[in-house]
Amino acid sequence: MKKILVVILFLLLPIFLVHSKTVTATGEGNIVNGDVASAKFQAIARAKWAALEAAAGVQVKVETVIQNSQLVDEAIKNEVKGVVDKYKIIDEGKDGDVYWVKISADVSPSEAAKAVSIFAKNTSVAVYIPVIFPDKNIDETTALSEKVINELSLQGLDVVDVASLGTKYSLTEVENALKTNNFGAFRNIAYQFLSGAILIGKVDTTLSAHQGKNIGYGVSLPFNVVTGRLTYRLIGDKDGKKVIVASGYVSGRGQGPTPEDATHNMLENLASNVSNELISTVVEKIKGQNKKTIEVVLAGNTNLNNLLELKNDLQYISWVLNVTDKGVDKVLVEYPEKSIYLANAIKNLNKYELKTFDKYRIVIEKIR
Repeated sequence: MKKILVVILFLLLPIFLVHSKTVTATGEGNIVNGDVASAKFQAIARAKWAALEAAAGVQVKVETVIQNSQLVDEAIKNEVKGVVDKYKIIDEGKDGDVYWVKISADVSPSEAAKAVSIFAKNTSVAVYIPVIFPDKNIDETTALSEKVINELSLQGLDVVDVASLGTKYSLTEVENALKTNNFGAFRNIAYQFLSGAILIGKVDTTLSAHQGKNIGYGVSLPFNVVTGRLTYRLIGDKDGKKVIVASGYVSGRGQGPTPEDATHNMLENLASNVSNELISTVVEKIKGQNKKTIEVVLAGNTNLNNLLELKNDLQYISWVLNVTDKGVDKVLVEYPEKSIYLANAIKNLNKYELKTFDKYRIVIEKIR
């Protein structure tokens, strides 16, 4: 019996090992008042987080989307536990007032992706809408995709153009994702660029009528006609999972001296006709799917004037949908982003000191 058990464990061992990968990463900590031990502890924590980002394949670093290291440290405090299986320091040292460490860590890529997803921006969307021409050639950047990306950007969204990343997806992958709702490959794009939503679609084209076709009474068609059919899905987050929050199907036509010209004209027509409807759908769904109420508390010796000033400041922060009073020292903010982004925006006003924050509550104090 013991031999059987040993054999089973031996056979399962490679399965367990596959779920982790070894990465090297560095981290730094500031030495304050000569406290080297605290600086080293902070450096190790940041090195662990850098190892998570490396294992998850994150291209956009957390520091680039959240400027305040205090917020980053607070947010990752509980996320590193259980994700970094084990680590060892392979080098360390002091450079002026900074202590640095280099570690080798075993990290689970899937768990790392979940951990870094806490920084995925709800108002960031990855876009991929390839076009299949009548001759079966595929174009990933067209008038339609450019129009959609530009309009989404004008609405204040952070847009990731998947086509510009150099990552190629086959037509089979796109069609399979749309037909079976299996968006695994595209979820990886979301993880890498901390995008909260993915807009994926494809445009099928058909040469409806070709130049020279007899249309009756001895008259030949002087141009080519191409019909395009756009199918799309908008995938967003719900309870930590990717779900379809919107889908649609739109068609358009274009004509031109060649099938390629007719296709490009069709795409321009499709772009002008579809963009408003598509952009409205994306923006409203992102707002509605993620809208939450966050309580912002003004601590310290506050008064009505300070509260009114805070309310006014909050109303000018991007993506704040509504601000209402709640008592004499707090307001309720409707906001489609995670609370850490609202806390970061408030901190960047340079008028308030951040005391604490969690998923639904931020406590600040006015700087005097």
